Amino acid sequence: MSGANGVGVGKRLVAMVVIGCALAALVAAPALAQKPKGGKHQGKANGAGSLDTTFGKGGKVTVAFPAETEGDVRVKYDLPYSYTSGQIEMAPAPGGKTVVAGATKMVRYLANGQLDTSFGGGEVRIQRPAGRNFVLAAVAVDSQGRVLLAGTARQMPSNTTPNPLLSSAILMRFTADGAPDPSFGDGGTLITDFGLGAPKGAGGQSYVSSSVGLRSVVVDSQGRPVISGGYVKEFGNCSGSGQAISVGFVGRLTTGGALDPTFGEGGLRQVTDLASFPQVGFTPAGGLLAVGNGGGSCGDHEAGPTLELAGMSGEGVLDPNFGFSGFRVIEGLGNAPAVTVAPSGKIDLLGPTHDSSRRVKNKEKDKDKPKYKYIRLAEETVTQLLPSGAADPSFSRKGSTQIVHGRDASFSAIAVDAQGRLLLAGQVAKRVAPSSKKNGLRRSSFLVARVTAKGEIDRSFGNRGEVRTGFGGPASSFATQIVLLNGGRMLVGGGISSPDLASGGGFAIAKYLR
Repeated sequence: MSGANGVGVGKRLVAMVVIGCALAALVAAPALAQKPKGGKHQGKANGAGSLDTTFGKGGKVTVAFPAETEGDVRVKYDLPYSYTSGQIEMAPAPGGKTVVAGATKMVRYLANGQLDTSFGGGEVRIQRPAGRNFVLAAVAVDSQGRVLLAGTARQMPSNTTPNPLLSSAILMRFTADGAPDPSFGDGGTLITDFGLGAPKGAGGQSYVSSSVGLRSVVVDSQGRPVISGGYVKEFGNCSGSGQAISVGFVGRLTTGGALDPTFGEGGLRQVTDLASFPQVGFTPAGGLLAVGNGGGSCGDHEAGPTLELAGMSGEGVLDPNFGFSGFRVIEGLGNAPAVTVAPSGKIDLLGPTHDSSRRVKNKEKDKDKPKYKYIRLAEETVTQLLPSGAADPSFSRKGSTQIVHGRDASFSAIAVDAQGRLLLAGQVAKRVAPSSKKNGLRRSSFLVARVTAKGEIDRSFGNRGEVRTGFGGPASSFATQIVLLNGGRMLVGGGISSPDLASGGGFAIAKYLR
């Protein structure tokens, strides 16, 4: 599969768009390099990109979450799941509601941004499994309003450093009112290695226990959880350092939490060339699209592709009409931070940020100044594929475009609406003091932009294609998620740090017209 039907996205294949202004005007007004006014929303009133003031307070809500550190551990292995604690996720729920969950608590908001007190009295405390840590990776809500949390559970020795390889997959399900669901797993919690067993060590001896973790979860129309993640198959000493050899998988469970034998092979579809599947989602045709990452080489084990997409049927069978035998290697994007499937079935990938610079004419009327000068910029690649996995020639002519902006901005989330327009969300930073020599402290706010179906910045959105939203005072926020809603609305959520929150940090949501 490695290299099959791959595509290069180098500069010769990529068109370029500049957010907020033409490239020639970057010196005078580099839109994303401008400093947003603290706590204010910058966008057209009552137009696309404006805040929906019927939501929360002026279109925004914030909620405090306790700091999480107990899941953090430094490991020498590149593991196929996350040990980073403190992740907070949001998911849409029936009735226009929104669930926000961390590893220790959950809340649910009504469509107007008010806390839903019918959900655990306004807050659900999540009990850590006995003797284990819980590291949250993903949250999903089914059609009945039941909430699923997925991640990794690690045993907690009482007097020694936790062994980083001792891990199990964990799912928790809660009823629509926030109580543990007794019909799922053991009293609402499922901790399992899916029968994958313990990894092999040097000399072929088995490790003491399994090393499995989940990265994402979605729920199908029948209420069955579809999961993705990875497990360590073996570990050894390669080039003088320890390395885990891992295998990625996509699976489906029954509504009660058992592996569904009608999916894949015994409930799982394993791909040995990939170390992990960090994302899985549904296609409009009823299939699945999984985003996979390859691992490094070790001994007889060859390195897998850095980024590879897998197309499957709803039953976990590889789709021969997608890419090459069900796989599509993507070159040049590294580990894409975000991938989404459009209502049309097209696939959009948001690549990483790269530093760049541009030579522009110096407009300062000073004979001693050079005629041209260089400005520092950043570029992010957006790639669009057809449902078959081929590059989409209707998107910026070559299937890719570069979003150019100041180095104080970046995007981390992507979504596509029914018109094929791309919504991007991230953050833009500003200095607290006018001069960094006086005070190097910077604060950030939400940054949202829209790109047309042809790959051009949509200047009808917000302020020349972009919107910035702060959360008041000394708050610093960064958007990580987008949820498109009916009625021409969308939610953008992400982390926030603020002394106005009891714990000093938590989650922020802004609701926009689109």
